[in-house]
Amino acid sequence: MGFQLSRHAPVLQQIEERLEKIETKLAYLEDFLTRLQGTLLERDRVFDRIQEEHRAMRSRLLQIYQELETLPHQKPPHY
Repeated sequence: MGFQLSRHAPVLQQIEERLEKIETKLAYLEDFLTRLQGTLLERDRVFDRIQEEHRAMRSRLLQIYQELETLPHQKPPHY
């Protein structure tokens, strides 16, 4: 009793079709993950830049606040 390919052809065809669908879905998922990674990297760069700008603005506001604190204690220039 040998293996008869023709008898199992419908099952093999179904397996092949399922495998092809899985490979297609995997290809889409790989593409999606690649694009998602690119988006996340770009967002990280934007976030880093925003944090840097925030630190600079905070530092400048602190400097302005300190200058305003000393302003009432200074004599006007015409004295």
